Amino acid sequence: MAANDIEKALTVFQGIGDRDGDVATRYMHPTKYKPHNAQVADGIAGVKEWIRQLSDEKSSLRTVRAFQDGPYVYTNTEGNVLGDKVFFDIFRFEGGLIVEHWAFKEEAAPPNKSGHTQLDGPIHAKHLQDTEKNKSFVRGYYETVHLAGNHEKIPQYISSDHVRHEPDVSDGVAAFLQDLASFNQPGKPSRTIDKIKLLFGHGDLVFVGATGTLEGDPCFYVDLYRADGDKLVEHWGFMDKVPAPEKLKNSNGVL
Repeated sequence: MAANDIEKALTVFQGIGDRDGDVATRYMHPTKYKPHNAQVADGIAGVKEWIRQLSDEKSSLRTVRAFQDGPYVYTNTEGNVLGDKVFFDIFRFEGGLIVEHWAFKEEAAPPNKSGHTQLDGPIHAKHLQDTEKNKSFVRGYYETVHLAGNHEKIPQYISSDHVRHEPDVSDGVAAFLQDLASFNQPGKPSRTIDKIKLLFGHGDLVFVGATGTLEGDPCFYVDLYRADGDKLVEHWGFMDKVPAPEKLKNSNGVL
């Protein structure tokens, strides 16, 4: 039996990989469970039905990072579920059972221009005593730079040698500024970030989930930052469009 909330969250992945709906839902609340995965219908029955629709071939999922902040457990995982994917999952617990689950995925990609993958880098949080300080710092950065659009203040928050794990990018604040400038230009994809929906952390690792638009369509942004002192020194994450309403299996919202 799982000893803590993180182990309970990992049991969900065990059940998905083994195509065992009973294992996947073992620690989900029997009446309160709410999925935010657009492909999953409401309740435990929805999870089991989604698993039944996967291929019969088992596919192990490997969780690289997992931490907890209050009732929330965050995980960063990779595996073959409808193709090779990288996942960010958020689980909310009540009374030792999962009552909400957010799931975000992107296609697995080769190392980027600086040689980093979507998952490599530090896997354990440090400086646990600074959790609240780092959460406040990341919120300030996100509100200043991404919500208010004050890109000129980026060097105040991000280190010059900032490590980036997104596909097809290069390290450093200069490259990041160049990539940001490419958005909202003629012939380039436009995007906005409008609201922070989730923010929590553990030591020097802070996760943000936000909503906005991409090329005029609703989208979500998921970001994991590593803070060191008074700078953000590392980033994992991606953005993606929210599926069209007719493709949603539930009405709980992707984020």
